Amino acid sequence: MSVVTALFQMTKELRDVVCAPVPAEKREETITAIERLLEQREELLRELCPPFSEEEKRLGRQIVLWNQEIEQQLRELKQQIQRDLTMMRQKKIANNHYINPYEQPLAMDGMFYDKKR
Repeated sequence: MSVVTALFQMTKELRDVVCAPVPAEKREETITAIERLLEQREELLRELCPPFSEEEKRLGRQIVLWNQEIEQQLRELKQQIQRDLTMMRQKKIANNHYINPYEQPLAMDGMFYDKKR
């Protein structure tokens, strides 16, 4: 099997993993699988050297298209993780305020003085 064909298969596998829906409880496993595939793919990219046959060029064009799709999915996964972290921080702050409401000094609102007696 040529390097281009192996790279094509690895990219296809990576695309399948990235495009599959990722439930929150299996996110860590999915990220580990993505990292492993990216490392293996990087090794294949280092071994890649021209000249290429027409079939290998066709596979290369498909790999480039899949790369764009993979990058978009990875960006979405990153945004999903960032949203979850933000929500977790907000929940933690809200929980701390609920458990100990007088720990943080409250903002002083305006005061009203009645001058009439």
